[in-house]
Amino acid sequence: MLVDPRSYPSLDDRSLLWRPQAQVLPHPDTQVASWLFDPDSLTYRLKQMCPGRFNVQVLHEGWQHSGTPSLLQCFLPHVARQRMWSRKVLLRCGDTPWVAAHTLIPVSSMEGPLKRLRTLNDRPLGEFLFQDPFLVRQQLEITRSGDFWGRRSLFYSHHRPLLVAEFFLPALLDEDRRRL
Repeated sequence: MLVDPRSYPSLDDRSLLWRPQAQVLPHPDTQVASWLFDPDSLTYRLKQMCPGRFNVQVLHEGWQHSGTPSLLQCFLPHVARQRMWSRKVLLRCGDTPWVAAHTLIPVSSMEGPLKRLRTLNDRPLGEFLFQDPFLVRQQLEITRSGDFWGRRSLFYSHHRPLLVAEFFLPALLDEDRRRL
């Protein structure tokens, strides 16, 4: 199933208002909060929920300049001015999109072990990140856009920053409610 990447929110969306967890109003319900504030690997959790059918659909990959003010505040100034590797994907169960994810990786982070991130193809980023025993995740920021709740985190892997946003789609939340 081909999906227009513009139909899902992403880090490029200037209308999104990102807030620290404590400042999110209205508060998400308990079920949504369990996804937004889970500190563990989203990939692992989705694979558990969708055994044998979990897959990644790459919507777009390529270099871009970060540009937007909300992104510039996420990175140190000298990093924020760099070109970024942008990767937009859907995390799916079978053909059903459950999560829209967008990752930005500064060119200076694409050295050493993180160089492999340009060639993930249809492999999930989370499998790579959560294997790093020194992975550091900074404070989550939360946003809401219509039916989409999203979170973003600045990670440091091998002491190099990358920004990851995940937007939880209604199909995932519906399936999760059905299983309760």
